[in-house]
Amino acid sequence: MSADDVARVFAIEDKVERLKAATDGVAAAQQTINELTRIRRAVIRELHADGWTFARIGAAAGLSRARIHQVSTQGPVPEGLFFGHGTLTVLAPEVRSGRLLGAPDPQAAQRLAELLRQLGFAANVETFMPGRPLDLNRDGLVILGGPELSPSLRQLVVADPRLRRTVTRAGDTRRGIEDRAARRVYRPGGTEPHDIAYLARLPRPDRRGSIMLIDGLHPPGSLGAIRLLATRLATLHERASSHLFSVLIAVRYDRATGEPVDADLLTPVYRHETDPKLATTRVRP
Repeated sequence: MSADDVARVFAIEDKVERLKAATDGVAAAQQTINELTRIRRAVIRELHADGWTFARIGAAAGLSRARIHQVSTQGPVPEGLFFGHGTLTVLAPEVRSGRLLGAPDPQAAQRLAELLRQLGFAANVETFMPGRPLDLNRDGLVILGGPELSPSLRQLVVADPRLRRTVTRAGDTRRGIEDRAARRVYRPGGTEPHDIAYLARLPRPDRRGSIMLIDGLHPPGSLGAIRLLATRLATLHERASSHLFSVLIAVRYDRATGEPVDADLLTPVYRHETDPKLATTRVRP
């Protein structure tokens, strides 16, 4: 909030409206502080990994060595940059009754939003009606659900050069994902309750940003992906950073509750890299 914004709030005559405006301003300012603190911690970590001492980093930033060491351990964790910056919107299908193919667990959206808030983001949840087109040209979207839920999501996952949905016959609800280069199709199975989740950062239709997509092949898979994000976020950020990517997650869950017992990476984190001169997509594991 700038000095002009503060002056406008101060000039509001109605006391209640002034209170509301000041409260909103404080929330916005705190969010900005969270974002900048996260970025600062990330840069300090990167410089230190490059061999810079805390004393050298402090001298460059105009801070003491002790202060640099202090701020490097305080505030939102740097790996939160995996989700980007700004306000995040968790977009999930509205399921009014029964099960819907491609839909996440009913608890997944709120659980993911809570994780994002713990990481220092302003996060909200929105729902969409299955079967309809979606406006995907928006900043900060994290979508829960599969391509069966919307033609827009079907178009979105086509951009993945490495992992592809398998084609099923009419009435066949067995979902699977093919690793094209490995020539292997992954499907849930085994003696223990087991599911697979797809996690990817894919380009928006307008190519002016990206969208994160989380799709459990069954409802427990979505919860397992969120569990992995909560426990292995540093690993995901290290391997994917801000690049477009996709990965599969193996999820073991309790048959009675559907709650994940364990979640781990099933495939490498595949980065998607596009060479504009060649107009072809290269994939780096």
